[in-house]
Amino acid sequence: MPSWISSILLAAATTLFVGLFVNPRLEARKPRIEAKNNRKRVAYEARAEFSKRVLTILSACGRLQGSEVPESLAETRPALAERLEAERQRWLDQLDEATRYLVDNLELFTLGYATDRLRSIVGKFAVHARAVVISERPVEKQVERLTALTAPVHTLFFASRWHVADIGQSFKEFEQALAALDEDLPDEPSGAPELNTPQPTA
Repeated sequence: MPSWISSILLAAATTLFVGLFVNPRLEARKPRIEAKNNRKRVAYEARAEFSKRVLTILSACGRLQGSEVPESLAETRPALAERLEAERQRWLDQLDEATRYLVDNLELFTLGYATDRLRSIVGKFAVHARAVVISERPVEKQVERLTALTAPVHTLFFASRWHVADIGQSFKEFEQALAALDEDLPDEPSGAPELNTPQPTA
């Protein structure tokens, strides 16, 4: 048989084998590969959004710290004081938006992390950060509590993995920040109020 005929037959046999056996297997695996890639993409996007909100909270808290408008400025330069108050309100609005987004998309953010411990921290952080913002705490106290909650979270999730000591310390700092929230709760009443029970008439 001429060599060129053998080459043609070999090529045809190879094409037939690929068409009958290889391609069907690849097509069968394609949905699984696409699903896996989609999960990775969703997890990556969730981590990116979570990082964005954490940085927003830290940045807004940093701007609010020490930026109180003194009463003397309101008296001497009321227009400037009004503009500064408007800036502070804008930063407070950023905290409101960021914490609301965290709570409303909590399920999505937890998809970005593999361990139960990290997912638990994401959930606790989102819920408690939102609770601080909508609480009746003074602005300065809100900023203090949010900073204490957010700083260790930023280290835990976004610091370099080489900073093992910092990460271990951040776990403790986060738990301490959660415990400190109870210090702001109002004291419980010492006892139940007495009820005036009507006396039976003779």
